[in-house]
Amino acid sequence: MNNPLKIKLFMLLFCISSMGYAESLANFEQKTINHYYQATCADRAECDQYNEDVSHTIIEKLKKDPTSYTYAFKALTDKNLLKILYSPDKKLKFYNFDVSSGGTMREFTTYVQYKQGNRIKTQAVENAGYIKRIQQTELHQQPLYLISKTYIGSSCEGAYALQATQLINGHYQPVKAFIAKTKTLDAITISYDCHYFPDTNDYSEMDKTFIRTAKDLKNIDVLVIQPSGHLTQNYLRYQKTKNGYQYIAVVK
Repeated sequence: MNNPLKIKLFMLLFCISSMGYAESLANFEQKTINHYYQATCADRAECDQYNEDVSHTIIEKLKKDPTSYTYAFKALTDKNLLKILYSPDKKLKFYNFDVSSGGTMREFTTYVQYKQGNRIKTQAVENAGYIKRIQQTELHQQPLYLISKTYIGSSCEGAYALQATQLINGHYQPVKAFIAKTKTLDAITISYDCHYFPDTNDYSEMDKTFIRTAKDLKNIDVLVIQPSGHLTQNYLRYQKTKNGYQYIAVVK
């Protein structure tokens, strides 16, 4: 029979340990802000000079402190030194960093945290891009995460992407969920050139125009672009099946 005194002592030590982690993370946030945050900059390039250092500093902390998985990092996110996103089921926590060193081309690094048994795993995500949103459905009786990303090549050129991922055998990875005419893909990517857009000043917000997802995620529509770069009013429709998203037709 369990000893109530031992259980209470264990819970007390656990709470003290958790408080210590939380306090160290709060102190870490403040030290990072004091060292890197700039309230005003003469230009974007001046602000960019510490991006790589900020990301490296935070990533090293994430790897060392498992309580970071449940910590909000509100001070860092409020200062725009870090962007955090969660999967709808809260099992995946994404840390998205702008690591650009200047100019209109933007580069991003992403890490994802999740539970693997009793451990918290912190894993680099390849081809990160700027994560806009995370949607969730199911494939083969397992959660399927659809990650919407933007790649910024310049002030006018870039790409939008929708990547399918899952946790498989305790490892976060892309999965080939999009069944096209000739091959199966883990991501749908579509390039853009703002010279062919309707009048707009915010190209980064047009991702929903290029890749439409139904509210119930039964259909995903991908805008057809002419070889010249001009947009059409047609979409390639991918419909949810038991094996993934199967291309079925051209729709408006």
